[in-house]
Amino acid sequence: MDECLASTLDTAVLERLEYLDRLVSKSDEPSRASLAKTEITRLADAWRALLKLHAPNEHGRCSECSGWLRPRRHPCTVWSTAYQHLIAADGSPAAGAGRHAAAAGRPAVEMLGAS
Repeated sequence: MDECLASTLDTAVLERLEYLDRLVSKSDEPSRASLAKTEITRLADAWRALLKLHAPNEHGRCSECSGWLRPRRHPCTVWSTAYQHLIAADGSPAAGAGRHAAAAGRPAVEMLGAS
């Protein structure tokens, strides 16, 4: 992807998120309710599309995150991030969780249990 286009996309997405944050924090109750009616659906649709791209393939790998030399097991970081922000109690990432925690001698947290 062209650097200029990538920068434009990054800026546009981050500005939109900042705009939504401002609306939520500074708007009155009716405005927030109206915002929720439209934006929650849009954000849920965006998450669904992103997670569909990162769905496991027939080998249990994330096709989007895997490279030819580096296959990535499911759940990938996209699914773990979705879990942390959509399911976890406080919505924040668990401190010391994941593959880097294991390297540091801390237990890794299982995000999506085996079904």
